[in-house]
Amino acid sequence: MHTRSIFLCALVLVFVIACNARAPQATSTPGVSQPAHTFTRPTAAPTTPTASQVTRVPPPLTQAAPGSATPKVIPPQPIAATWEALLAQGKAADTQRYEFAIKQGAQIVPTRDGKSFYVVWFPKNFAAAPRRVMIVTLHGHGSWAFDEFFLWHSYAVQRGYAILALQWWFGQGERFQDYYSPYEMYPHIEAVLRENDIARGDALLHGFSRGSANSYAVVALDNARNKFFGMAIANAGGVGLDFPSNVDIERGKFGAQPFAGTQWILVCGRNDPNPDRDGCGGMSKARTWLEKYGGTVVLFLEDPNGDHGTFHRNPANVNAALDAFVQFKR
Repeated sequence: MHTRSIFLCALVLVFVIACNARAPQATSTPGVSQPAHTFTRPTAAPTTPTASQVTRVPPPLTQAAPGSATPKVIPPQPIAATWEALLAQGKAADTQRYEFAIKQGAQIVPTRDGKSFYVVWFPKNFAAAPRRVMIVTLHGHGSWAFDEFFLWHSYAVQRGYAILALQWWFGQGERFQDYYSPYEMYPHIEAVLRENDIARGDALLHGFSRGSANSYAVVALDNARNKFFGMAIANAGGVGLDFPSNVDIERGKFGAQPFAGTQWILVCGRNDPNPDRDGCGGMSKARTWLEKYGGTVVLFLEDPNGDHGTFHRNPANVNAALDAFVQFKR
């Protein structure tokens, strides 16, 4: 009986040792308690996200008007939502002008860096036109691309010109960093002009107020690379010599004559609230500065009764500028 009990105890001990040998050993990290058992979920096979899970560049918000050319837009690709928030802000700032752009068949396209957007519009039969002209316009400080599109649209319709209005302000602040610099905005402009086969000299640059103050460096960049701009309209915005890009011009970054061959129209109102900066005094200084660096001012529009926004408030001014573009463009 005693021998039998010893045998049974030995058998139980062997069984326990065997079970422990088969059990997995848990890893341990000093200072961290480990669970008695661990379970690893199998890795799920990758799945394709649904449309609601990926933010993509949308197709144009409206289709082009019947008979109009379809621009070559950037293919859909994931981007940040920054431009969408900026678009919503611009729409809220002036719903009527936003809706006007949509009604006219304008397209709203995100910039390639996802930080902003531009408004682009093409007239009927633009793709088949023997000469395709595009007005590239830069809004003033704290403003929106929809403003410039609204102001230019009727003139563009009459002459069969396309419009590219870049939203170059990021919606808040007035520092240089709150806007695209000329170095940052020009590649977006250049890409649209190339994608739509705009010939050298067939783009007209317009800048209003702060947009005008930045237009000088934009033209210097274009003059060095492509010469797309046959003429530029500096509208109520003189040369800010403290602007980093204008400092570069002064220091010779674009050569001794960065505006050689460029044609300019300067606009001012005698009642501008900042006469020495944006008014006729400021624009007279701009004329001297441009000519110093090789530019040619073909028209100086001085409105005796005008204020800061006199250019678009007086249709005669706009038509005089467009006539000069046809006559004198390089």
